[in-house]
Amino acid sequence: MLLVGVDFDSELKMKQWWQIFGDAPKADNEVLLGSDASKILDASSGDTIRIKEETFKVAGVLDQTGSQDDSLVFASLGKAQKILGKEGKITLAEVAALCSGCPIGDMVTQIAEKLPDAKVSAIQQVVEGRLKALDQFKRFSYAMAGVVVFIGSLIVFVTMMGSVNERTTEIGVFRAIGFRKSHIMRIILLEAVLVSLLAGILGYAAGMGGAKLALPFMAESKNAHLIWDSTVAAGSIGLAVMLGLLASLYPALHASKMDPTEALRAL
Repeated sequence: MLLVGVDFDSELKMKQWWQIFGDAPKADNEVLLGSDASKILDASSGDTIRIKEETFKVAGVLDQTGSQDDSLVFASLGKAQKILGKEGKITLAEVAALCSGCPIGDMVTQIAEKLPDAKVSAIQQVVEGRLKALDQFKRFSYAMAGVVVFIGSLIVFVTMMGSVNERTTEIGVFRAIGFRKSHIMRIILLEAVLVSLLAGILGYAAGMGGAKLALPFMAESKNAHLIWDSTVAAGSIGLAVMLGLLASLYPALHASKMDPTEALRAL
């Protein structure tokens, strides 16, 4: 087994896939054991182990990761440097970055130029795994959005058809006093636009409000904040208006073709 000194705050932030049974070390006399190291030492959370005649408390044990972390003993960086007689020295520095289309080769070259005595290599599996997960989630969100749009269109269509059927008498009166078919269609479509515009504004506000409430529970960083994007707002409101218009075309056409004599018989 290897003793590894780390900055636990940075390490836990970088390796967010770690699952710890117990707690993360908070003091210099506490260590974190990999799953295999825990079995070899026969120690679990709350037990004590000795390293070079010093006693350490096992704060937690890592769930199996399938990597070299399983056989490591993690201690605070300063304490490990003191035990190993390497004060002020480090062996490995990890840099994590997540972006799409990053020039990883160029980044490695630039870091190597700044640190000529160090061996610089890129481990892209984690980044590629995250990007793949984000891509799958994006596809799922597009599919869900399509279902929501389809259901919303049906609701608007049924609502407008019901509104037209309920106002048969009013439409008949309009037609009888000289309103043309185009006038009737404009009335129905104008109502659909106004209702859809209001629905789009309220929907965007409700969505952003829900996201703001959920952000503290889902964000990986405490510094995360919600961005009110005017482009997204305009797109969502425009989509709501467009769907309202498209779903109201047939009800408006149906209302414009209504026979005024048949409509007036309901009076």
